[in-house]
Amino acid sequence: MINQFLRNIKLLQNVKQLVLGNPTADMDSCVGSILLAYHMTQFNIPTAPIINYNRQSFGSHFETIELFNVDDLIFINDVDLNQYDLILYDHNDIKYTNNQIGCIDHHEDKGQQFSQFKKIEKVGSAVTLVAEYMQLDKNYKCKQEIVEISQLIMKTILIDTFNFQQNQYQIRWVDKDKQIFDLCHSFYPQFNAQIEYQHLTDLKYDVKLNLQLSLSQQLLKDYKKFYTVGYCVIFIKLQDLLQKYNEIQLINEFNEFMIREECKTLIVFFIHQENEYIQRSMMIYGENQLQIIKYRQCLQQENN
Repeated sequence: MINQFLRNIKLLQNVKQLVLGNPTADMDSCVGSILLAYHMTQFNIPTAPIINYNRQSFGSHFETIELFNVDDLIFINDVDLNQYDLILYDHNDIKYTNNQIGCIDHHEDKGQQFSQFKKIEKVGSAVTLVAEYMQLDKNYKCKQEIVEISQLIMKTILIDTFNFQQNQYQIRWVDKDKQIFDLCHSFYPQFNAQIEYQHLTDLKYDVKLNLQLSLSQQLLKDYKKFYTVGYCVIFIKLQDLLQKYNEIQLINEFNEFMIREECKTLIVFFIHQENEYIQRSMMIYGENQLQIIKYRQCLQQENN
């Protein structure tokens, strides 16, 4: 049902408003914007979800492209945002147009005003707020439909909450995430959280798949910039990256990326899965010797 909705809504016939996810276009941002647009369309406000990312580079989002046919999706460069009312999802700080009417987000409120509605609440996954907004138990009675919607919500929440790891409580998830997950699970009790989580994380942190990407694709996959500092997340260990690049090549790639993105410092978080837990390390790279030293220290720590 959702995929058929995407194929139909892509034509933009009678569409009055768009839901735009955040620029990382992660699983939460994509699934939540699609479900919110689906819900609004079901209730007589034709709404199209927009993937806030480059179509050609979206193949790096392994766990999301498994859920949807990329050809059915609308990307930000495919549409003129100024022609529609705009709802921001999973971010609230960017002003794209003068027609921003609503927002659903779980990040810090940056104070932007929206003409119709604004729902910002600290939860682990923004899709939790979409599910709450949809009032699933009240509005969706078709078994096939509620099962499909529930699976998308549960998969997304699992990724964002690290499958409700207890040491991530109040950090990556809160009670509302668990309540929404349990509600969705009641619609589809056959859903095996552990198996699904393992499958999705295996995709996300697959070393072979990630190394098939260019370094630029890896750096842009989850990239944010604040002033002149770029923040990237790479979903493999630094050691794994050095299977493909030696240190000189890596530094040259970082330099080219920083010039292209106009940043002076690059902070890279390396995240990987080990023994069912998510492990992290950080690298700070810049133009001066101190930051090069920190880069080497990070490499040394991973070897220990």
